[in-house]
Amino acid sequence: MSSQFQKKFISKSPLAQQSLEHQAEAYLGFPQEKARQRTDEYLNIVPDEDGLMEEQNSFEHGDLARHYLAADETARAIQKKLGGFGDTFLGKMVASAGSNIGGLVHEATNVLNGRPIMESLEDATNNLAGSIGSFVPKETSTKILDIYKKYGPDGKVKK
Repeated sequence: MSSQFQKKFISKSPLAQQSLEHQAEAYLGFPQEKARQRTDEYLNIVPDEDGLMEEQNSFEHGDLARHYLAADETARAIQKKLGGFGDTFLGKMVASAGSNIGGLVHEATNVLNGRPIMESLEDATNNLAGSIGSFVPKETSTKILDIYKKYGPDGKVKK
């Protein structure tokens, strides 16, 4: 009986989902952390004299850039795991799909935890754009972000 309870509890627990998300992050070499660093660089966020940094969301296009770059980095990490196949167009499509599936699971969890649906839809849109950016070199993807940020959703729910 205890094992049935554990199976039911673990399958529905947000902690188990976070753990699964963390396991995927670790397996892929922590692309989300690489994306945070790229976003800081993109937004020119530097530590103050105490070593503290402003929140990325406090910058114009901060949330959009973070989601775009997170999907870009995640897709690139999947491409790398795919080896030589990841360098092919089909491999990049598979990696892009994997990045988007991971992003959709993350956003669905956010909605289940009470986040506004519209915010998650905007984030998922920016994830999709970033995963497409992973088809080209990083420098070119960043140039695409420069254009995309003018048209993409900001990822912040307006009240």
